[in-house]
Amino acid sequence: MTKGKIFFWSCLAFIVGIFISSFVNLPPVLLVAVFLFGLTSFCLFWVDRRLVFLGLLVLALALGVFRYQLEADRIFKSELGKFNDGQDSIGITGVIEDDPQAKEKSQQFQIRVEKEKVLVIAPKYPSYHYGDKIKITGQLKTPENFEGFNYQGYLQKERVYSIMIFPRIELLASEQGNPVRQNLFNFKNKFQETWRRLLSPPHLGIFEALAFGEENNIPAEWKEKLNLSGTRHLAAVSGMNITIISFLLSGFLLTLGFWRPQASLISLVFIWFYILMIGAPASALRAGLMVSLFFLARGFGRVAAGERSLVFAAVILLWENPLILKFDVGFQLSFLAMAGLIYWSSFFKEKVFKKLPEFLRVNLATTLAAQVFTLPVLIYNFDYVSLISPLTNLLLVPLIPYLTMAGFVFGALGIVSFSLGQVLAWFVWLGTSYILLVVDWSLKIPGSHFVFRGVAGPFLAISYLFLGYFTWRIREKPGPKFLSF
Repeated sequence: MTKGKIFFWSCLAFIVGIFISSFVNLPPVLLVAVFLFGLTSFCLFWVDRRLVFLGLLVLALALGVFRYQLEADRIFKSELGKFNDGQDSIGITGVIEDDPQAKEKSQQFQIRVEKEKVLVIAPKYPSYHYGDKIKITGQLKTPENFEGFNYQGYLQKERVYSIMIFPRIELLASEQGNPVRQNLFNFKNKFQETWRRLLSPPHLGIFEALAFGEENNIPAEWKEKLNLSGTRHLAAVSGMNITIISFLLSGFLLTLGFWRPQASLISLVFIWFYILMIGAPASALRAGLMVSLFFLARGFGRVAAGERSLVFAAVILLWENPLILKFDVGFQLSFLAMAGLIYWSSFFKEKVFKKLPEFLRVNLATTLAAQVFTLPVLIYNFDYVSLISPLTNLLLVPLIPYLTMAGFVFGALGIVSFSLGQVLAWFVWLGTSYILLVVDWSLKIPGSHFVFRGVAGPFLAISYLFLGYFTWRIREKPGPKFLSF
């Protein structure tokens, strides 16, 4: 077995170890026994080299289990968590470490207190900003789960173990954050202010969702329509979206005649510029790392390194935060979307759409391949399945990267000259009108969607068993066929 394959299976074993620990609390004695078994097998290289490989896999699996339990211990040892749900008010001083999210009647932001974070839900006014140093006084509470949503786990993956609702807030200082991020957020805010003058709802809400992942200006009616049409993922800066945008852009550059290294480099520069402009949210950074390793492998001509790049990126992210495997849907979607691109894009391009023109073939293959593995997760998390979703995504997804790029360029020009921005805003208005038209039209088709309630875990297991079997059947060679465009 080659070193590359040994590396791949070891990374996969580490991921499996974290997956097991995410759902099963293994006793320490069993973990020690597994570790000793792996170490013994690894050392018996003179008996059989296969034992070395087995021992390496067991050690990697045990390491994954150990890493997850180490992160779980941080939750139970939280210093601030000891004061949760008490009767007394406490005062905490910290710095706002992200751009506050404006809600309908409130604003939410996280403050860092040494190595921990506190989620603050405050009145909508006065507004606070990234880098503000504040003192909050109130009662700390343990986050409560909603019906069908593990809100506590969702916050824990971001190292937030406590929340404070409508505390008394005292502003102590401003601009205490990272200067680079401060400037990025200032540009983002100016950019959003410009577009809020150029567009009106629901077009404004759709564009802000595409560009920044902010859905506050999307009317509730249209949020439901996006759900039922299977296009809600378009209205979020999810890992899946960033993955699709980067590969569509790369494919477009290749059809223009760029060499593969050039197309990979330009795509990476754009995607990281985009991630920085939207404030570098965690979901975008994770997807950006996966895409970067993937494109670097392709740029250097390592055709067989596609799946290795993917699992290696997952190992890096899971080592830093193992909780995202279970609680971060964005991580799940970006990982699965890239897996779909690795294993299915050539099948769609070379067999299903082989008679179509090159540019259209690349767009259709990328769009469908990215959805193959993500569909079960979307059904499981959002309780619906859209039968019309493949068609609506085919009509909409190829437009997204170009509409997003046009929006950034026109918005930047609008900051310089509002009159020029008004003229150029018509292009974005036409693009968002097209999105609204396709979504509305798709829901008028009888039987276009079904709503499920209480989809259970076995559904995921069965779905991925079938997908794994079909993926194995379409592979023409023993190894996965890398993207051919």
